[in-house]
Amino acid sequence: METIQEIFTDKIDDPAVAMRGELDRDKLFELAENIKENGLINPITVRPKNGRFEVVAGHRRLSACKIAGKIKIPCVVRELDDQKTFEVMAAENLERDDVNPVDEAIFISNFMQRTNKTVPEIAKALKRSVSYVNSRLAVGQMPDYMQEFLKLGSIKLGVAIALCEITDQETLRVWTEMAVRDGVSVAQAEYWVHGWRVSQLPGGIRTETPPDDFIPSEPVKLLFRCEIDGKQYPPEDVRTVMIYKNNLPTFYAIAEQLRSASDNEINEQ
Repeated sequence: METIQEIFTDKIDDPAVAMRGELDRDKLFELAENIKENGLINPITVRPKNGRFEVVAGHRRLSACKIAGKIKIPCVVRELDDQKTFEVMAAENLERDDVNPVDEAIFISNFMQRTNKTVPEIAKALKRSVSYVNSRLAVGQMPDYMQEFLKLGSIKLGVAIALCEITDQETLRVWTEMAVRDGVSVAQAEYWVHGWRVSQLPGGIRTETPPDDFIPSEPVKLLFRCEIDGKQYPPEDVRTVMIYKNNLPTFYAIAEQLRSASDNEINEQ
């Protein structure tokens, strides 16, 4: 059921779960000036709730109307449950360029908490893929500084998601700031993550910067450093040995002696 009514603005409440975390103040005042001159061209959509009305679509327009001093505004009044309200809000906002992934993440997370719906159910309601919903939920788990970069558009969503594979928080922050500084691609970020994973393996060596001939679509050749001769070898030629941690100093001392002896033999030749 749908009707159009003139409603007092002080009877209209902001949405319980808003898509936009923050409204751009400058753009809001620009819209308010436009409304003063031309009126509200597109009515906002509201739903009856607890004897009042809740915004479903048009949160920004409502705020601008209040700034413009509008006492009553035209509204499309629709009888909607929480599910339908979510779908209308999503349809209204998801296609807008100024809605950032962080706002989307907060909106989806809040809706999931309020309705206990699963990721596939949310994806169906949004008419988006499951991976889309999962990526926004991942944004909600990112560090605050990374979310801020996403809000500002300083880092690509794909780059941020790739870098979040890094579990060492100090390394994650450093590489995130490098990604913002250099404007790296998703392929570059994935290369960094690949290198970080290699560095976590016994004897693994990480290269911070890809070689000049690096092609993202091609697998990166792995090399492991031998502790005896200090040279690098492919994984198939490397073997793992078990050493008690307290014996590591002895092992490294013996390895250093062997390398020194090998270097002396080469120099004498």
